[in-house]
Amino acid sequence: MRNDIALSRYLQRHIEPDLPDCLSPGGRWHNSLVVPAYGESPELLQQLAVTLANTGATLVILVLNRPDTEPDEAVNQSLRDAVATLPGVAPALYRLGPDIDLFCYDLERLAGPTPAKQGVGLARKTGCDIALRCKAQGAILGDWICCTDADALLPRDYFARLESIDPAATAAVFPFEHTPGVDPNCNKATALYELRLHYYVLGLEYAASPSAWHALGSCLAVRADAYAQVRGFPRRAGAEDFYLLNKVSKLGPVARLRGEAIGLRSRPSRRVPFGTGPAVKDIAASGPLEKQPRFYHPVCFDVLREVLRSIPALQAADAENLPHMLAAAGLSESLAQLASKILHQMGLEGVIAHCRTHGKTQAQFLRQFHQWFDAFRTLKFIHAMRAAGWPDQSLQALPAMTPVLWPAGDVDPRDIPALRELLRRHWGWHSPVSVSPADW
Repeated sequence: MRNDIALSRYLQRHIEPDLPDCLSPGGRWHNSLVVPAYGESPELLQQLAVTLANTGATLVILVLNRPDTEPDEAVNQSLRDAVATLPGVAPALYRLGPDIDLFCYDLERLAGPTPAKQGVGLARKTGCDIALRCKAQGAILGDWICCTDADALLPRDYFARLESIDPAATAAVFPFEHTPGVDPNCNKATALYELRLHYYVLGLEYAASPSAWHALGSCLAVRADAYAQVRGFPRRAGAEDFYLLNKVSKLGPVARLRGEAIGLRSRPSRRVPFGTGPAVKDIAASGPLEKQPRFYHPVCFDVLREVLRSIPALQAADAENLPHMLAAAGLSESLAQLASKILHQMGLEGVIAHCRTHGKTQAQFLRQFHQWFDAFRTLKFIHAMRAAGWPDQSLQALPAMTPVLWPAGDVDPRDIPALRELLRRHWGWHSPVSVSPADW
C-alpha cells in the first residue's frame, strides 16, 4: 500500500459497520471485483464464472441490496437461492470457478432495506469496504478495487489491462458499449443516451479539461489507497461513480483505458432515480430520437475552452479583467461577459486569491485552480451556460453548429450507429466480442 496511514484511518473511522474480518488470510486472491445486485437473475453467477475464467485468483464481492422503495421482499430471493447452491468454502464464501471465489454479503438481510437516498452508493461502498479490509489483512494482493454492475459483460483481459497503467493513476475507466436487448426501441434509445455521454466527454476533450473521462460505476477501478484517502464511495442513490472519480482525480490522473469494451445490456430501469436506466426510459417515450434535445450546446464547450486557456494569466492579472481576456481570445462580448458572470457567482475572485497564495509557480497555481474547478464545478458551469440561453440541442441540429465536436470522419453526423463506430476508433475501443454491428 502506498499510503498505509490513510488506509488505517479509513478502517478506523469510515468503514461501514459490522463488516466481516478477513475472509481468507495469506494472500489468496490477486484481484477483487465488487458487484451490487438488486433484483437480478441467477444467470449473473454463470456470467461471472465464464467471463472471469483464467483471469487469475479473484474475489467477487456480491452485495445483495433492496431499496426501501421496493415493496417486493422476494426481489433478491432467486439470486440468493442460486448462491446457496454453490460449493461452500467458508461462511458466505463460495467457489464460483477455478481460482474464483464469491463472497455474498446480503446487505438486505443483515441491515434491512437500504434507504432510497443511499441506494447503490451504499451497496458499492459496502462491497469496496470489504475489499479494502481484505486488502489490509493480506487476503488481496492487488492494488486495484474493481467495480461493475450485474448487467456488465467483462472482457477476458479485464484485470490484465490494469497491470500496465501509469503508477501515478488513482483510478481507471474501462471502455464500454451498450449491447442490444430484446426491445428495439430500448436499444435505439440506449444508443442515443450513450452518444450523449460521449458527446460530453468530447466537449471536455475539446476544452482541454482534465475531467474528460466517463463516469460509470460499471466500468471503473480505483486504487485501494486512493479509495481510502477520499473516504470511499458516497452513500448516494445515483452519481456515486461521478463523485468518487471527482475526488480521486484530485490525487492523481484517471487512466482512460483502450481495448475491448465492457458490454452493458440495453434495458430500461428504475433501479436508480437518474442515470442510464431512467434516461433510456424517458428517451424511448419522447418521440423521434434525432429531434430530442439531448446534447449540450457546443458553444458551452467553446466558452469553457477559452476560460481554461485564460486561467494561467490570472496568476498575475486581476480577475476583473477576465471578460476582456475572453473577448480578446475571440469570444463575443456577450459570451465573455456571461462566462465571467457565472465564474464570479461561483466564487472565482476568492479562488484566484487562494491559488496565488498556495501556488507560487504557474504549475502550482493551475493545480490549485483545478482542485477547485473540478469535474463537479465544470458540469455546474456547463449547466449555468445552458440556463443562461444556450439550451440542449438535438442530434439533427448539431451538424449546423460550431464547434464540431464529433471526431473527423466520413460519416453522417446524424447516423447513430456510424457515430458510435467513429467514437470507438477515436478512443481505441473495440466492441464486445459477442456483439456485431448487425445486432443493432
